[in-house]
Amino acid sequence: MRSERPRVTFVYWGRRGLSRFALDIVRAALADEGIRATVSVSRQNESFAAFAQLGEAVLPIDTFGMSAGALLQAWRIPRVRARLLQHIAAHRTDVVIELMPHVWSSFVAPAVKAAGVGYVVMIHDAVPHPGDYRTAFAQWVMKRTLAQSDPILTLSSAVAAQIKASGQVPHDRIHPLFHPDIDFGSQPALGPPGPGAPLRLAFFGRIMPYKGLPLFLDTVDELRRRGVAVDVGVFGEGALGACAERLSSMGAEVINRWLTEAEMGKLLPRFHAVVLSHIEASQSGVAAAAFGAGLPVIATPVGGLIEQVQDGETGVLAERVDSRALADAAERLFSDAPLYARIRHNISSRQADRSAARFVRACISAALRGRRETAGVRSPGPSAGDNGS
Repeated sequence: MRSERPRVTFVYWGRRGLSRFALDIVRAALADEGIRATVSVSRQNESFAAFAQLGEAVLPIDTFGMSAGALLQAWRIPRVRARLLQHIAAHRTDVVIELMPHVWSSFVAPAVKAAGVGYVVMIHDAVPHPGDYRTAFAQWVMKRTLAQSDPILTLSSAVAAQIKASGQVPHDRIHPLFHPDIDFGSQPALGPPGPGAPLRLAFFGRIMPYKGLPLFLDTVDELRRRGVAVDVGVFGEGALGACAERLSSMGAEVINRWLTEAEMGKLLPRFHAVVLSHIEASQSGVAAAAFGAGLPVIATPVGGLIEQVQDGETGVLAERVDSRALADAAERLFSDAPLYARIRHNISSRQADRSAARFVRACISAALRGRRETAGVRSPGPSAGDNGS
């Protein structure tokens, strides 16, 4: 980097879902004396009051409060674009880093680049997950955003590989990072279950087909068939479908709605581990929240989960995507007291490696380096020496 502090404007115009992630990133950047940071955030964001506390570093803009507003409120786009351009000119921004593409992003990015400012986008999911509906318009917007970004940042090598496989952008424009921990202010997590005490296993997150809730319940049934006592918690928004009756019959604790940050902070410490029974994945914000609360993760070996959950170090990975393998992984974690203790210790002692502060430095370094490398015109396809990482 240059001797002068880089000037970065983060953008997060989403309403919810990544609010705490974005807030942690911006707070870490503002606390770093080597960076001059600002952020543009939507007034309709669920955590706007927390962003507003950051004072003059915040550029608030109006987007929309419901999905239909993406089109109905599109008349705001020229105003949003003008306000962002005024902001980056006033702060002499070097690069704009969008923490998640917004449906309006591709209509703003060209003006940012025309002003001589780098535009970098962070892609969380390269393709729709099974059961995750993505409109043709949203897919078109995503393609435009990928084409417009200087470098492209991802939170896992798995997502980077998917973007490379699509052939939409040159491979050397893609920079995989990592998912930092998310700390919801949890109290210390439970200690290991005592002799004869039930395992307390939790499923968190939106109830989507790719999250594998039926597989989680099959795993609980398998553990109970083996004589292992298990208490179950399922927390998140989405249709439970046939799982509702199963959850009731197994005596599970269920909160079937969107959870606040305060609720997450109170719920996580009540369990011994979080289970990620995904049948497909990019990376997991739930795993990041579990680590932030000091909890081990039991996960299927899919997508970016194999990068995020280090087997025997920060959790355990199943050998396959089925209930027996997940049950085996759970038994391995809880039948070996030294293993459980070591994993808990590792999660705590290695927090700095997964911190928002480290992520910010890596993010800005990749953004500025990628900006310099892509200043010229490149043809699509793999770069020389590309190793697919």
